[in-house]
Amino acid sequence: MKIITIHADFIEFEAKKKAFQGAEENIPEGKQRVEECLVVLTAVEKNDERDPQGIINQYVQEIKNIAQQVNTRNIVLYPYAHLSSQLANPKVAEQVLKEARELLADKYSVTRAPFGWYKSFTLACKGHPLSELSRELTGGPSETANLKREFTDEPFRYSRESLTPEQRIAFTLGFILAKAVKDLFKSAQIGEMGLSNQQIYVDFSQVKLRVEDLERIARQVQKIIKADLEIKLSSRDNLKDEWQRKILNDLGQEKPVYSLEETAVVPLCQQPFADSTSKVKAFKLMNLASAYWKGNQNNQQLTRIYAAGFASEEQLTGYLQQLDQAEQRSHITIGRQQQLFVVSDLVGAGLPLLAPKGAIIRNEIINFLWDLHHGKGYQWVWTPHIAKDLLYKTSGHWDKFGDELFHVKGKTEQFVMKPMNCPHHMQIFDHFSWSYRDMPIRFFEPATIYRDEKTGQLHGLSRVRAITQDDGHLFCRVAQIKQEVATIVEIIRRFYKILGMEDYWVSLSVRGKDKSQYLGTDEVWQVAEQALLEAAEENDLPFRRIEGEAAFYGPKLDFLFKDALGREWQLSTIQCDFNLPERFDLSFMNERSLKERPVVIHRAICGSIERFMSILIEHFAGAFPLWLSPEQVRILTITDRSLELAYQVEKKLSDLNARASLDSRAMTMGRKVREAQLAKVNYIVTIGDKEVQTNTLAVRTRSGEQKFGVEIESFAAMIADEIKTKKL
Repeated sequence: MKIITIHADFIEFEAKKKAFQGAEENIPEGKQRVEECLVVLTAVEKNDERDPQGIINQYVQEIKNIAQQVNTRNIVLYPYAHLSSQLANPKVAEQVLKEARELLADKYSVTRAPFGWYKSFTLACKGHPLSELSRELTGGPSETANLKREFTDEPFRYSRESLTPEQRIAFTLGFILAKAVKDLFKSAQIGEMGLSNQQIYVDFSQVKLRVEDLERIARQVQKIIKADLEIKLSSRDNLKDEWQRKILNDLGQEKPVYSLEETAVVPLCQQPFADSTSKVKAFKLMNLASAYWKGNQNNQQLTRIYAAGFASEEQLTGYLQQLDQAEQRSHITIGRQQQLFVVSDLVGAGLPLLAPKGAIIRNEIINFLWDLHHGKGYQWVWTPHIAKDLLYKTSGHWDKFGDELFHVKGKTEQFVMKPMNCPHHMQIFDHFSWSYRDMPIRFFEPATIYRDEKTGQLHGLSRVRAITQDDGHLFCRVAQIKQEVATIVEIIRRFYKILGMEDYWVSLSVRGKDKSQYLGTDEVWQVAEQALLEAAEENDLPFRRIEGEAAFYGPKLDFLFKDALGREWQLSTIQCDFNLPERFDLSFMNERSLKERPVVIHRAICGSIERFMSILIEHFAGAFPLWLSPEQVRILTITDRSLELAYQVEKKLSDLNARASLDSRAMTMGRKVREAQLAKVNYIVTIGDKEVQTNTLAVRTRSGEQKFGVEIESFAAMIADEIKTKKL
């Protein structure tokens, strides 16, 4: 089942005519209007037929949860077939909606729109953060239920990473916010507190919060800041909140507890707070959301408040301006304007389709990556999109990603859409006989993997279900690790220098204290961690050692880059892995004619190419450098007398593999120029009678600079050179 809920000032609808012969009979005539309501657009799907009662119960509970969040007593169940291409039998779907209405009717005023009718409708969405939500419900067990892991609660982990002064101010605001909510709503219980994209968030239960409450909460936060209250270490005996006691149980009873007057919390990191509330000089409560306890959808849903806090008004102003710029640079908006990608309901959520211009950007990225690798001894390989489940059970990915796998049922065998490329590359290595003289062996493959991400987490290109990784795996000896890492670092630095993204730092991610979370022995982990540490030092990387951030199979170097808006993105990674060679029993013959186990190094330069494209679109605000631009030159003709020369120029540029287009439409030159500027074309070439007579060009750059009398050969040479050198 798929649903979209809309918290509306009103909805007005009217049944017009039957959509199919078996449509519901005896429906109300005329328009129906419901004020102040939660509209639930609903598509009952084929899979729901296996356990209708299970889906009804889940559907009703989800509606109750959301209705409680938005504080409404009026529900409108609205059948909406357009949400899915896999619809249930109409009779089953109608019965699901009817029974759901009966279950909701004891506590809510429920209106059910007619089933099986074409309807006109008008609604007014309230426009707050919880006013539009989407959910995908799975109901009871399916045929492949035995292939899925149940959602389990992962314990909270304590981070010993040192916080920046800015992060400490944010956490201090979070503590103040927690106290403010408890001051105003005595029954409120404090849940998790954490950072997300420079904003602090705090979860609460036992309280119904609305957007209108944020202003009142903000006033209370301001009072606490002005009071200059001390934040101090406290005793676990002062923990009054159930969720905080659970966090302490996960972290260990010895972890520090902090108090702000009578409010006490257990932070998930060391020394997170300033010593006084007055250190927060500026703040803004950003929005309301909802979150499941421990991110487990089977747990209670809590209310989450996001806030931004800073040590000065100037910092807050700058941050809000950055958010505004980010909104203007949204890759979804620019992607639509520049026709880079599309999303189709028939294809499915999280499966964007790259249009020709978007495909150009993708291919240019991949080609550049290959240019950087093939001279370093890497070989391009290809692997299929599916594999038998035994492959991932052998690799360990089955247990790690079991609930994110897409399953494919063959005639006699079970297959899985690959969630990772590395097990496939292990099989290529394992098939051949290798000597120490062959090492290192380096594989390169930009390949698509698949993860069954939750629908609510999907977003444009940045969070998708089909993920193209610029994957690479190399097999080497322990003594070769540092040199191989140095080569990868060289590639990373060159790649991001070309893109103008040279502000970065590196996380040396190692194991946390709970060794049960990681595969492999202490001995191999110590060897791998020391090798990466030495490689980072010898390559002068700006790194910090961070416990608990390692991959489950080995330590890693994660590269975090800042974009044009100052936002930080984890992009490149170098991961040392002693475990997959053990699991697949990989070996090569050493100098003594004995089998020796190789080390595997996983590396990605930009990670998910889809996500990286979304970052680049926003980084450049759609104004791509020439080599990356989908449309590099647009030739505009003033009259048909210019066409012959225009065709010659277009062919000249095309012969140089430049991407040039010709606009010979009969419209004003001003409009043509304006359209080219909106399309962020790098160079606009205008050809009129004067240019035809002199065999020259009038050239306008994207920045607005104009030159007349430009020789065709010199312009073509300039374009070719700018593409070749990948000039910014």
